[in-house]
Amino acid sequence: MSRYTKQIRMREPNDAEVWLNNTVTYGFDHVTGYFFEVFQGETKDGEDVLAIAECSTFTGMSNGRMIELMEKYRVDEEHIKGVALDLPI
Repeated sequence: MSRYTKQIRMREPNDAEVWLNNTVTYGFDHVTGYFFEVFQGETKDGEDVLAIAECSTFTGMSNGRMIELMEKYRVDEEHIKGVALDLPI
């Protein structure tokens, strides 16, 4: 299993003045295949807000969709190449 984490700041899509602190996690697991998750901040109770949760097994995410998400969130280029070659990252 591999799991990578990246902290990023992005503008709220509907409000140019609001910035969101996002945590991106992605990787490969023998059960779920490729997975990609984006957490946007926390609720008042301290719970993480899961904005994106996709994986090969349970949501049917394709390698193309994984690459699309990886490029959007600017993760490591070598990891993107690994997915393009259908290799565990």
